[in-house]
Amino acid sequence: MRKWIGASTAVIAMLLPGVLFAEEAQKDSGSGVVMEEVVVTGTRFEERVERIPANITVIGEEEIRNSNARTIPELLRSEEGVVVRDILGTGKTAQVDLRGFGESAPYNVLVMVDGRRVNEIDLSGVDWTQIPVGNIERIEILRGAGSVLYGDNAVGGVINIITKIPSQEFAFSAGTTFGSYSYNADRFSVSGGQGKFTGSLFGSYEATNGYRDNNEYRAKDLGGKILFDATDSLVFNLSGSLHSDDYGLPGPLPKDILESDRRKSLDPSDEAETDDSYLKLGVDMDMETYGNFAADLSYRERDSKSDFPDPLFPYVLDSTVETWALTPRHAWRTEISGHANTLIAGLDFYRSDQDLKTYSGFLSSATTLTGVADISRDSFGLYLNDEFSITESLILSMGARYEKVEYDLHQRDLSAFPLAPLDETIKDSEPAYLAGLTWLYDAQSSLFARVNRSFRFPLTDELVLFDYVAGRIRVNSELEPQTGDHYEVGIRHEFSPLIQANLTLFRADMNDEIFYNRLTFTNENYDQTLHQGVEVGGRADLFTYLTLFGNYTYERATFEGGPFDGKDIPAVPRNKFNVGFRLHDIVPGLVFSAVYNYIGSSYLISDQANQFERLGSYYTIDVRLSYAWKRINAFVGVNNLTDSTYSEYGVVGGFTLTPFYYPAPERNWVAGIEVKF
Repeated sequence: MRKWIGASTAVIAMLLPGVLFAEEAQKDSGSGVVMEEVVVTGTRFEERVERIPANITVIGEEEIRNSNARTIPELLRSEEGVVVRDILGTGKTAQVDLRGFGESAPYNVLVMVDGRRVNEIDLSGVDWTQIPVGNIERIEILRGAGSVLYGDNAVGGVINIITKIPSQEFAFSAGTTFGSYSYNADRFSVSGGQGKFTGSLFGSYEATNGYRDNNEYRAKDLGGKILFDATDSLVFNLSGSLHSDDYGLPGPLPKDILESDRRKSLDPSDEAETDDSYLKLGVDMDMETYGNFAADLSYRERDSKSDFPDPLFPYVLDSTVETWALTPRHAWRTEISGHANTLIAGLDFYRSDQDLKTYSGFLSSATTLTGVADISRDSFGLYLNDEFSITESLILSMGARYEKVEYDLHQRDLSAFPLAPLDETIKDSEPAYLAGLTWLYDAQSSLFARVNRSFRFPLTDELVLFDYVAGRIRVNSELEPQTGDHYEVGIRHEFSPLIQANLTLFRADMNDEIFYNRLTFTNENYDQTLHQGVEVGGRADLFTYLTLFGNYTYERATFEGGPFDGKDIPAVPRNKFNVGFRLHDIVPGLVFSAVYNYIGSSYLISDQANQFERLGSYYTIDVRLSYAWKRINAFVGVNNLTDSTYSEYGVVGGFTLTPFYYPAPERNWVAGIEVKF
């Protein structure tokens, strides 16, 4: 790996979880005035959240600081419409689902870090451990399709993780966290500036033995950011990080073992490791009457290795993926016949190259090279998005995108098909569109409606077939890009500066949704599926010391027509409910919070026919007590207070079609202390 990278109402019907207007810093407690909240995820430039025709929320620094979360998926777990399935319980391989895509959720939700795409080109999904929680400034969640602005993968939504910006004044912090299962995390950050330069550096070490046998996780992170204000209108930024981890793969359990010893592992030696680094150079130029120009050039290298030392047939998978990205964009704000207008234009270019090697053995270690692959994927997207103020309070949004992709697939199985390698190039393209209308009927309240089209191109793993009947490796030529037509209406309403609520109704008619068919062992298209539901949330700051928050989501995802007509898409619970409160300032510096999380039952992954017992519903209660005194912050928290036993992830697998489960942790605790200067 190239180690040079990064080294340098009081409560309407249900109380909504917090974060519709998430950052407490946006409230002026002296005057009671709510400051304008801006996000970048809705337009790729800063924009007031109430002007965007979409259900967007923000998890701000205060929410992050007041949570027990040790990982990003834990931060997202209580958010409206977000379903988290943490397979290992460490956040490493967690799945985050928006708008009900079940098993394929990792490939239908786009995840970005400071506007940099982190989804992989294969089935490995998103690595949520790239950015330590302590270095996050806020997380923006856009629910629903974002294909016009972001392209591939942005079907169920977009999650943009924004890291902390260096401060001009010197600042230093160091802290440690410890908890159940021998959990320990140490971290530091330092930032400051001189003249036109500001910079920051952060580092962390995290370790845990995990809830189950062979569930250990060890990770090291080092990163930083430099800003250079060349002029009043020209800013350069350079950021990068190094991440390294190794972890156990405890595997699933059948029901009988789950009930007798849920912490057991049937795969006590399976393990994996990752080295991941990136470097990003950006520029932001204020061109005054000609608008604002921004561009990012980034490089990422990810090395991963998985080792499955089965006594009979050991197997090792070794992968290296290098990704280059160039994403220039321009926003031009002007007036057309006296009406405000913002036109955003940009292009996204990504090139990924993957080198893949597999090793196996028979009654010996996995030292024989049995498969090699050299795979590349190029994508080019061009987009336009326009925001036109019909009146001062009525805003029309329209946009379009054209994206094309090219795969170059070279793969050879040296054991089964030594004389039949795959050598093929595939090209495809898809359009996307957006039309939305927003009515600002009050200063911080709005109604919106939008229609858009999404797409998802197949992943490289989904395109490759091992055809044992024909005796060769071939391209899955029957697999088409997935597309969808999305409709939603919603309202954001401020009852007062202290009480806000939102409601969104959504429907997505999907065509050729890509799913894994366990009966044919291939990835296939399902002609039509339907995703629909309602999201409601809110927040109320009562008195001077009590904050109430909560949300409720109902969603139903079904197959339409075909062999599974009317059946539920697996791993999509119909009901999700969260409610909580925070007591603060009764004693200066002391904060107590509690959150109740409920997830309804769902069918097991790969049970498209809905034949097996459902994965059971479950709830957890998490509590936290924190105290801030001068430069010291300390906290103690308990997760799953009632000691519920449940599984977030279940799958029908094996030739005998047996249900398997990944058990979630029981009651556990976490505590920490941080010092700031």
